[in-house]
Amino acid sequence: MTAQMTPLPAATEPPDPLDRITLPPRTFVAALATIALLLGLILALLPVRVSTLDTTSTVKVSCGNILGGVETPRLASSLGKPAELVLVQYVGMCDRAIDSRATPAWVLFFGGMIGWIWLGAVRKRKTRVE
Repeated sequence: MTAQMTPLPAATEPPDPLDRITLPPRTFVAALATIALLLGLILALLPVRVSTLDTTSTVKVSCGNILGGVETPRLASSLGKPAELVLVQYVGMCDRAIDSRATPAWVLFFGGMIGWIWLGAVRKRKTRVE
């Protein structure tokens, strides 16, 4: 008599506990794109401020935002109608401050926009059921 061998049941792996808290790649890209888009928009719209040249006070003046550029009349009125040479120095400082914020703001904004375009253009992979 020959004994028939019964096959052993297939070993099932326990579920990975990280699967419950890990984002799928597509959701992660959507979250990053949204954060980049919003952060770039906020950086573009918030006013840029520079400190005054007066070392005795810690007053900051508003230069405007990235979209509008330096607002010279508002800058002159907040400084109390300074001499033309002083106003030119402040306009130069404000222009450099706006330029230094513009690059990261636009990179974040357009990077987030490209991420959302990619999410809309690239199709989801269908999972194969065996």
